[in-house]
Amino acid sequence: MQNEYCVLESAASNDYPMLARDEFFVGLVRPRPVKPLGRPVKLRLGKPIPRNPLMVDFHELPEPVFSPRLKTALEALDIYGVQFIPADVRVTPDDVRPYWIMHVHNWIACVDRERSVLSLHDDGEVLGVRRLVLDERLLLEIPLERRLAFCLSETPSTHVFHQSLVEQVLALNPEGLRFIPVSQWSDAAAFQA
Repeated sequence: MQNEYCVLESAASNDYPMLARDEFFVGLVRPRPVKPLGRPVKLRLGKPIPRNPLMVDFHELPEPVFSPRLKTALEALDIYGVQFIPADVRVTPDDVRPYWIMHVHNWIACVDRERSVLSLHDDGEVLGVRRLVLDERLLLEIPLERRLAFCLSETPSTHVFHQSLVEQVLALNPEGLRFIPVSQWSDAAAFQA
């Protein structure tokens, strides 16, 4: 089962900007749906801003932010525990582009604490993950359709996708993202080529 899952990360390129909020928006890092604003959330390029930023199909907020074409494809799959929130990304004062924040409110506590290599806070909360092993027994108790995409409750900024979703996304030849198999992922993966 470990090879059935991948972690979503940005592709390694200094030209793909991270994003930042241009306004405060409550609820994105919570395990429940959020109430939409009724208008797009305002985002901007995060620092450091690349000299020649390339706007691609995926950027990080750290929540996943997708282009309209990827959002349309993913939304059609009706993924359990996933909500898409419209966002306007200000690239320059005269260039504002539509994107979609993927709010994954399906959180699953499934880190195998015995076999993973973890850094822990004094209270036992996970600080970092050097080697991730999922608790297969726990995952098998959850129907597949409820674990196609989820955040690890132990580290909610970690977005995990089932291989069936990964294949559908990669079939679109997206730019700006990569899926790292759970067996090869660590909390330093975002900084590795």
